[in-house]
Amino acid sequence: MSQDRRSRRTRKVLQESIIDLLRRESLSKVTVSQIAAHADVSRQAFYLHFTSKEDLLLSHIDDIFDSIRAALVPAPSHPHRTGLRELFVAAFEEWRRHAGSLELVMRLEDRDRLMDRIRLHISDLMYMFTRYGREDIASPPLLGYVIDYRSGGMFLLLKSWLHDGCSVPPKEMADLVYELTATYVREPATRTR
Repeated sequence: MSQDRRSRRTRKVLQESIIDLLRRESLSKVTVSQIAAHADVSRQAFYLHFTSKEDLLLSHIDDIFDSIRAALVPAPSHPHRTGLRELFVAAFEEWRRHAGSLELVMRLEDRDRLMDRIRLHISDLMYMFTRYGREDIASPPLLGYVIDYRSGGMFLLLKSWLHDGCSVPPKEMADLVYELTATYVREPATRTR
């Protein structure tokens, strides 16, 4: 096995181990030694890849959102995924696939940096969705506010949906978000007197 594949495997098994341990104990009670033992790697291997438990969780969040971004790229096997609505469906399908981990992370104590990372990833996705849906936004300075507004709503919507066990199908969630985000920033009307 190549060094790179071994490294990816170790990172993945450490991520899976912390999530599994967090299903039974709080983050403050889970130790690096427990994570390493659960993953069947040494503490040294843990510290070769991560600086802390939080760093491990941040990498897990990054990997989840990387998989979401990868799912949003139209592939030859999914040539129909070209419209904005279809991108929302793909995002919700991936969020549902990672629901257990995401919901668990959102419930942790001392989670400010973790939530900030999730918000950052959602902001990046909302920027992509906004630019995809409307390339000719007339007021670029307002784009940041639009992204902040949509990202805040998407974060809370995702948090509620995960908390409810993803009971509404991804397509219905995508349709809802599509309708909520179907309006675009327009150039303010010029006043004439």
